[in-house]
Amino acid sequence: MFTLLTINFCSFAQKNIEIIKFSDVEQLLQKNDGIRVINFWASWCKPCVSEMPVFETLANEYQYNRVSVIFISLDFKRDIETVKKFVAEYQIKSQVYLIDEPDYNSWIDKVSPQWSGAIPATIISNGFKKEFYEQSFDYQSLSDKIRHFF
Repeated sequence: MFTLLTINFCSFAQKNIEIIKFSDVEQLLQKNDGIRVINFWASWCKPCVSEMPVFETLANEYQYNRVSVIFISLDFKRDIETVKKFVAEYQIKSQVYLIDEPDYNSWIDKVSPQWSGAIPATIISNGFKKEFYEQSFDYQSLSDKIRHFF
């Protein structure tokens, strides 16, 4: 019985949510150790929350193809506990960061000149090629975008 409880607890445990700066995002985009799907979201954004299971399914199904999903929360730093509770409640297993750069206008153009600042927004990158999408995704459309990177 004890072992079963431990396994269940560990399987839903979320890694610590790291607070990062934009320079860290730039480093994530430059890595070429596989395909990175980086989703910008916030816990208060209903379309963002609705599509998160799509990204989690994709991460699970493509994990052996060197595809990783990274969520970057645009919630305020002071709301880190809310983000942690959200991640635990929704059992998010992908890496989650919270960006501490409140002056969005100073960095969103560096992510993509096409980004108006609206979320959800997603970047797919392999370190050499980068595509940006300011939209919500269903599984099929996200999977189709990933296939362009193979």
